[in-house]
This record gives sequence, C-alpha cells and structure tokens, in this order.
Amino acid sequence: MEILKNKKAVIFDLDGTIVDSLDVWNRVDVLLAQALGCKSPDAQVLHRLREQALERFKSDPQPYVRFCGEFGKFFGSKLSAEEVHALRYQISRKVLKSDVRLREGADVVIKKFASLGMKLAIATTTRRANIDIYSDVNEAIRQKIHLREYFDVVITMEDVSQIKPDPECYVKALERLEIEANEALVIEDSRVGVMAAHAAGIEAAVVREPFSEASRQWLMAEADWYFENFAQLADAID
Repeated sequence: MEILKNKKAVIFDLDGTIVDSLDVWNRVDVLLAQALGCKSPDAQVLHRLREQALERFKSDPQPYVRFCGEFGKFFGSKLSAEEVHALRYQISRKVLKSDVRLREGADVVIKKFASLGMKLAIATTTRRANIDIYSDVNEAIRQKIHLREYFDVVITMEDVSQIKPDPECYVKALERLEIEANEALVIEDSRVGVMAAHAAGIEAAVVREPFSEASRQWLMAEADWYFENFAQLADAID
C-alpha cells in the first residue's frame, strides 16, 4: 500500500473528482446563456470562457462574479456582473439537485480510506451550499454515500481568499486536520488542482477525468500517482 505510506489523511477535490459535475456546470452556463438571449450556445465555447476567466481572476476577491461579468458582456447583456451571478446561482440550484452524480467508484474509495482509519477532508473552491445540496438533497448521491458522515474537514470557497492553483485551500485543510503536508495525500482531477497540492507540499494522485484530457500528458508526468478510474485507485489501496 505504497500510496498510503506514512499517510494520516486524504484530502479530496470535489467537482470533477468526487462528483461528476463539470459537465453540469457547462449545462448551467448553457441555460444561463439562453436566459440571456442566446438561442444555441456552444457548451465547449462556454467551458473555455469559464476556465480562462477563472484563471485570469484567480486572485480577485470574487472570481466568479468577475467571470459572470464577462459572460454577460459576451452575450451583450445589460445586466451587471452581480445580476448575472445571481441568475447563474438560481439556475444552478435546480441543476445540482437533480443532475449531479457521484463519479463511478468514488464512494467505494472514500469508504475504503475511512475503513483504514484515514482522516478525510474536502478542499474545494465551490460554495458550501453546493456541498449541502450533494450531502442533504441530491438523492442520487445520498443513495450511495452521505458525505457528511465521512469527511472530518470541509474547506470551501467561503474559507479562502484565493482559488486553485493557489494552495490556500489545501494549507487550510492541513491546519484543520492538524497534520503535516507529508502526512497527507490529495485526490485530484485537474492541472490547477495538482499545482495547488504540490504548492502546499502534498503528494497528489489524479483520477482521469474527460474535461482534463487536454492536460493528460502533463498530469501523467507531474502527478505523484495517476489512475484511469477509481477502480484502479481502489486496487492501489488494497
């Protein structure tokens, strides 16, 4: 069980790692574009727009509001950034309750880590309200796992001032878990997530995710561990 050698805790990313939500956010943005008057928005174009904006605004106090401001301008909306952000939030509540699913095998891996006595944490820059939905409302997820029962620490957007690749969320997770960086393992799916983990001094294992395919070669080279799916990660734990 080399992957867990000297480890006391496992810190999970959320979107794209535990939950299959990245395409859901594309759907949210498609619905948002339609609400702003675009009849046939291209999901891939919107995905790139979101990723590029969040990279530019990663040090801004409100990166998602700034993204929504650009989103509105892209579609010629007269709404303010705050108004577009509020509309996106309203749309997302409905989608997250009904459309988000766990990634295949994520629940098995979480439970295996817990059975081995690992402390578990989530470190994400999504809203705490989203985790509340996944844990308390989304029945497809609740049928497989109740997230609150397994995670000792949850770091969300409300807890940090910088988003990934800044390491702040992982540093805070270490502090709350009361462990050193070399005693933790991060489970991630993206380049910015691995960069954040390594900047915090933590080893990172990547589980392949389709929306990170453009970064696959980088991830395979830079991550400490790389798995095609959660079944492979489960085998590595065994």
